[in-house]
Amino acid sequence: MKKLPLILLLLATIIVNAQAEKSSKMGQTTIGELQMKVYDKDSTAAAVVLYEHANVYLDPKNDYKTRTDYYYRIKILDKSAFDLANITLELYKEKKVSDIKAITYNSSEIGSLKRTYLAKDKIFKVNETENWTTHRFTLPNIKEGSVIEYSYSIISPYFGISDWNFQSDIPKIKSEFDAAILGNYKYNIRIIGFLELDKNDSSIKKNCVDIEGLGPGACRVYSYGINNIPAFKEEDYMLSKKNYVSRLSFDLESYTSPRGVIEKYTTTWKEADKKLKKIFLNNQTSKKSFFKKRIPEEILSMNNNLDKAKGIYKFIQNHYTWNEKYWNNEDEKVKKAFDNKIGSAGEINMSLYNALSAAEIQADLVILSTRENGIPTKLYPVIFDYNYVIVKATINEKEYFLDATDQFLPFGEVPVRTLNGEARVINYKKESSWVTLKPKYKSYKNVTAKLTLSEDGEFSGNLLIRKQGYSAKKQREKLSSLTEEDYLEEFEDDNPDVEVDDYKASFLDELDKPLQEIYTVSIMMDEDLSRKTRINPFFFERMKENPFTLKDRYYPVDFGYASKNNFALSLKIPETYKITQLPKEVAISLPNKGGMFVLKIVKKENIITIYTRINISRSSFSSNEYFALKEFFNQIVIAENSYIILEKK
Repeated sequence: MKKLPLILLLLATIIVNAQAEKSSKMGQTTIGELQMKVYDKDSTAAAVVLYEHANVYLDPKNDYKTRTDYYYRIKILDKSAFDLANITLELYKEKKVSDIKAITYNSSEIGSLKRTYLAKDKIFKVNETENWTTHRFTLPNIKEGSVIEYSYSIISPYFGISDWNFQSDIPKIKSEFDAAILGNYKYNIRIIGFLELDKNDSSIKKNCVDIEGLGPGACRVYSYGINNIPAFKEEDYMLSKKNYVSRLSFDLESYTSPRGVIEKYTTTWKEADKKLKKIFLNNQTSKKSFFKKRIPEEILSMNNNLDKAKGIYKFIQNHYTWNEKYWNNEDEKVKKAFDNKIGSAGEINMSLYNALSAAEIQADLVILSTRENGIPTKLYPVIFDYNYVIVKATINEKEYFLDATDQFLPFGEVPVRTLNGEARVINYKKESSWVTLKPKYKSYKNVTAKLTLSEDGEFSGNLLIRKQGYSAKKQREKLSSLTEEDYLEEFEDDNPDVEVDDYKASFLDELDKPLQEIYTVSIMMDEDLSRKTRINPFFFERMKENPFTLKDRYYPVDFGYASKNNFALSLKIPETYKITQLPKEVAISLPNKGGMFVLKIVKKENIITIYTRINISRSSFSSNEYFALKEFFNQIVIAENSYIILEKK
């Protein structure tokens, strides 16, 4: 629900209130629903929504405020779904809830319906904050096989209609949404997700209301529905589920008063840019003089603009501690945040913007929606869709995108959380524009191991790991949070057969260079060398499981960025043993130049050299490419689960 101003509706007399009659009534559970043991379209489901419905209309009994009547009926098939009986309703400011009803149905000993009603004293109201209140209740007497049924109404004095989710993490047999919207309200209605509507009706209802002194008014009546809705199943490497869960979304475009005055809420991007500066950026973009006094003189006096920008970036980066908050909208205060040395991403990056501007370096703010927040629509401005801000610096006609929240990001790199399609560059002198954020540095990991196997079954040698890009960033972050002793203990825990005898890390603080780690290691085999021994040569970070296991995936795979992982092992075996079996060589590619996996083996006398390369060349793959990607990773798992077999001569 968008937080928009209160509406003072003129008193009206409802001529026909048929819309309220569309609301679903309690008491619809049947014996057949109680006898259901498994949902035939998804035998793994712990519960299934039998029917759910929302109905939106103006309520004459509540001063013509917007009323939404909700109804749910759910079959509990397994005890793991008992938490569906715990209901929490969150209400913003002057929203109210009414008419809460709930019944649990079970079978009696004679096979009839046995009802257990929710008692009114089991509904609990909690004032969470100044603006938010919750109402909680739990349906009683829940068992495996129960059907729970509940309904309630939300009364709202605000413009706007809440989204309706057709899809959730359990399957649904039927989900419907109805709304009667006065003709002077204009909405942009978006149908999001991959499921098709089974019901999509709209009509004009004349004489919906009769406004005293003005006459009758019409409503547009909408009816939507989907049947047999599969559960939305999350899997690794996806953007926010909000992008893919099938739902209705309502964005208020305009309201026309009875006198014909039009108030627009969805405007042009030019108007939205102004609103962003005034309201959401809280006029924090004009603090240049404050920051000019606080940037060290040795940075400001640099002649080279790129060096100067890097110095300012590092100064802001090291000055602040990020409080893990993104963008506080109207609450941003850069001066206060700077003095406290702690701030949100908005405060930190607007400080960077002001500091660069103070040094006469061309800078623009860039607003975006993070990966977990969802992809915003570009059809029209919905400024509430955005939750993050970074900076674009232009130096010698080259663009650099900057985020100073993370001390381990090199100049010009952005966090993975910002890689979410297009972002909006806000330019107050020229027209704003769209840009697709991409990583500056390629992400790769190279692992090189040179090991010798002794007669008593111990490998010894050196391990060199080089990382760049996001792989290096993650590792630097880990190394900074642990002592060397704690880090090596964790490394040995992750690799139980490995003992680290010596360790050295290079380029820890040189963020624009690859991170390099050198280990001297000993690796004990599970058993001593015998007449016939098998060895899995993929000692480090072997892929044991396929991350892609769904039967069908209806949304894209998104890794965030392309990556390369190379592994090279030189293994020297004792002269007293011969090699009788080696892993099979593999070379496979993903369609559309999506990537490749190569396993190559070279045997020369008693030295085995194994090379593997896993390249993911694109950051995202469509749902049509899912099965190829799934099989690609399956082949990697199989290959890295293969063995070298040695026999005593």
